[in-house]
Amino acid sequence: MARRRRENSSEEKVTIKGRLVIEDRFALAKLLYTGRLFRDAVEMAYRLMKKGLKHEEATRRVTKFIGNAHYAYSATKRAMAYLDQERLNFKKPQLYSVGKGCEKGNRNIRLVSVDKVLIKIPHVDGRHEWLEAKVKFHSRHIPLIEELIQRANNGMPYSVSVVFNKGKYYLHLHIPLELYAKHTTKVKVSSKAHLIAGFDINPDRICMVIVDTNGNIRDVKTKHFPEVTLVGFPKNKAKDLRLKALSELINYACYHNVKYFVFEKIRKIPKKKMKTKSASRKVSRFAYAELLQHAKVMVRKKKGKFVQVNPAFTSVDAIPLSRKLGLDIHVSSAYLLAIRCLKSINAY
Repeated sequence: MARRRRENSSEEKVTIKGRLVIEDRFALAKLLYTGRLFRDAVEMAYRLMKKGLKHEEATRRVTKFIGNAHYAYSATKRAMAYLDQERLNFKKPQLYSVGKGCEKGNRNIRLVSVDKVLIKIPHVDGRHEWLEAKVKFHSRHIPLIEELIQRANNGMPYSVSVVFNKGKYYLHLHIPLELYAKHTTKVKVSSKAHLIAGFDINPDRICMVIVDTNGNIRDVKTKHFPEVTLVGFPKNKAKDLRLKALSELINYACYHNVKYFVFEKIRKIPKKKMKTKSASRKVSRFAYAELLQHAKVMVRKKKGKFVQVNPAFTSVDAIPLSRKLGLDIHVSSAYLLAIRCLKSINAY
């Protein structure tokens, strides 16, 4: 049945952040204890699966440790994301609950209104209690949160994380990209739009070039985020920065009469090691498919034309072109993508 489903992990998600406000120090102590318990549960699940145990058996054993089957399942799911690492050594408490449709969206961490959340605190005897806390989201996200709660009551699951950071506490909602796009798509492509924007996406930057129907460059924009490739930079935070940068560029293009949004077709990320450790790290942490899916949803919600072209030789051709035009190589690659789209449009 549709209502009895856990959240689909393959579906693209966007994180909405809110500030947790817990004034009762005794309640806060319970939350911190649960966060430490969950952190240890993740490390336990990681060790068990590293030894060869299957996901189901690891979950069963972790359940005896943490005293809650759904927290155990969530801990095992989180541990699976770290199996390619040699070791785990979490220092901060953490708490995470996978979405579940038949439990009003989430069994253990549940929004009951736009400013109130219930967090399940497991006990040693297998019982539990609910901790009620205030949560503050940005005003622009309130309509989105309201619809999320409404959908959750009708069986849509959503995952939630509690983040502990330097004495401050945050609630992270992991919501479907489709729902996020619905509420953030204020600007749409004009019926008179006719320009073409080419996008060159890289691990540390996104370049956009807007051209007219004659192939003349009308505008150039680049979003830089070099910090995401540093050692130890959180993968989820890097993803959020890239998604935010891409959204801002797409919105900018809409305001400037762009109709066609051009991206490379998905390329395979090489499994072999690159020449340098930094290059290997950049490639391994870079999820191009996620950004492409995000762009696809955003462009279509804005009534634009999402186009993918073959990127073959754009990097090679970009080198002499960048010298001729005085542009960055990545900007030149974005320009070449836009020109290829223009040629295909003119061909028809």
